[in-house]
Amino acid sequence: MSEWAVLTEEQRRFFDEHGYLIVEDALSADLVDELREAALRVQRRYRPDGVRPGEVFEWRNVLVEDPAFWQLLDYPKTVPLVWQILGWNIQLITSHLVISYPPQEETNLGWHQDGGRTVAELPQPLPRLFIKVAYWLSDTRHPESGAMEIVPGSHRLLGRPAMQNGKPVGAMGLHVKAGTAVLFENRLWHARGINRSDQPRIALFFGYGYRWLRPMDYVTMPAELLERCNPLQRQLLGADRTPHGKVLSYYIPNDNDVPLRSILAPR
Repeated sequence: MSEWAVLTEEQRRFFDEHGYLIVEDALSADLVDELREAALRVQRRYRPDGVRPGEVFEWRNVLVEDPAFWQLLDYPKTVPLVWQILGWNIQLITSHLVISYPPQEETNLGWHQDGGRTVAELPQPLPRLFIKVAYWLSDTRHPESGAMEIVPGSHRLLGRPAMQNGKPVGAMGLHVKAGTAVLFENRLWHARGINRSDQPRIALFFGYGYRWLRPMDYVTMPAELLERCNPLQRQLLGADRTPHGKVLSYYIPNDNDVPLRSILAPR
C-alpha cells in the first residue's frame, strides 16, 4: 500500500472538470521496452506474415497474451488512482493493444465516447461508468505521430460536441513521451490520431469499471491464471468467492468478493 499512488485534491478536481489526467513517467524506460517487445510478440503471433503500411493492429484481452502485461493489472502508479475515483467495487473490463503503422492517410479520426451501446441506450447525461488507463509505449510528442485526440470537458456535454473544420471545438492532441499514462473516462469524446511519422504508435489501454458491468473482451479469466493471483488481483479479474453465486456477488458483494473495500476502509 505504501507504493500506491495517492490522488491529490488538485488531480481530482482536474479529472472531474476535464475528464482526463496525465501521469508522467508512469513507466520506467526498461518497462516501456519490455512492454513494447511483448506487444510486438503478440502482433507477430497473430500476424506472422506482417502488417501493411498504414494498418492498425489491435488485440483485445491482451492481458493473457504475455506475462509482461500482468504488471499493469494493479500497477501501483496508476490503478490506485482509478479506484480512488470510482471506489472499491471495480474490476478490469478491457485490456486492449493498439499498434498504428504509418503512413496513414485517412482524415476521419473516428470521434466517439467509449461504452458501445451504453451511449445510445442510456439517457443523457451519461453516467461515469469506467476509466481507461492508456500506457504510451511510443513517443507522440512529434507532429503527426498518432497522438490521441481529446476534447477536454466534453464528458459533461449533452449530445455531441460542436464541430468546426472537421474537428470538435476545443479538440487537442495528447502529445506525450513514451512511459506516460493517461487516465480518461468513458464519457470523454476522443479519437485515434493519424500516424504519418516513421515509427509505429504503440499503446495499451487497460479499462476498469464497476463490477456489475460486463467485461468488454472476456467472460472469465483462465483458472490457472486466477490461481496465481492475490485477493486484490482476483477481484480485478472478476473472480468471486461468495456463497450466493457469481451474478449476485456483482450486485451485493461481500468482503471476500471485494477485498479492496476492507483494504481502503479497514474495520
